[in-house]
Amino acid sequence: MKKESNIRVEIVRMEGDVAPFVTVDYVDKYAEEHTGLMLLDSGSMGNMLSHELADGIATLCKLEDEGTIVYSIANEIMETNNVRFSFAMGGRQFHDTFCISTNPLPIKVKGMKVLGILGIRFLEQHNLVIDYSDYSLHTSRINPSNLSISDCDFFFPMEVGLNNYGLPVIAVIQNKKEIVALLDSGATTNMIAEQTVNSHKFNCFRTNEKDVMLGVTGEVDVEEAILKFNLGTLSEHSLKKLARHANFYLLPHYVFSPNEECGEGNDAQKPPIEIILGSPFMARQGWILDFGAKLIYKRKKKCPFREAV
Repeated sequence: MKKESNIRVEIVRMEGDVAPFVTVDYVDKYAEEHTGLMLLDSGSMGNMLSHELADGIATLCKLEDEGTIVYSIANEIMETNNVRFSFAMGGRQFHDTFCISTNPLPIKVKGMKVLGILGIRFLEQHNLVIDYSDYSLHTSRINPSNLSISDCDFFFPMEVGLNNYGLPVIAVIQNKKEIVALLDSGATTNMIAEQTVNSHKFNCFRTNEKDVMLGVTGEVDVEEAILKFNLGTLSEHSLKKLARHANFYLLPHYVFSPNEECGEGNDAQKPPIEIILGSPFMARQGWILDFGAKLIYKRKKKCPFREAV
């Protein structure tokens, strides 16, 4: 197979803009070729394989000594085994570490098999870009020095989140109060910690609609609400605010709290992540998540949106 130094593949949208998938090819233990989907998940630090797939590739994957602990939206943990898995995407061969899910992945796509998840470490390592302006996954080609903030309707340095949380985050503001939001391409909806609302830090309108959200390790009961807020984005000389509103689900806990994970010291001073902005929200904004240049932005020149596959 021809190996390319750069990659550009179309992102497959299932059920509208729910979540971004890419098509990949792999060979099973019987030397038979298969095609499936991988979810691009900027809210997951590592990669994950479906436990159903693991049986079919067992003899081709090298089981690694160390496992991985996975945290879910239900605030539960799952200990997993790690394997090395090879696959092809866009004419390029990849080899990376994946943890094996012990439960079925909570992803349903009609007509194609979901093989697993590609997390932020994979996206960073290969300098990839989740581009919601034209719905593609491609290699970063931007030199940050030649991208002016004035050229963008939205601009935020990704390194702010990567240095502090290992995840891409932005500032969400309401009534002069600021909290941290995770940009989660693998999330099919927006979420906010219920304690953030109950403490009157942020106000929202509760619709009294109930639902159940599925996570890697189980499910969690949630309530729907509508939230008006501002996004903090950099202009040429200052932080400006973009007014937005969207539907959210109320989570019974923080999304991620470095105070609990890291304990005492400097890390304990980091504020928790209290909001998730999911893939449908980012797609409507036309954002570009560039993990090579470490930038989140939207160009002023609008690109035509592709039809859903």
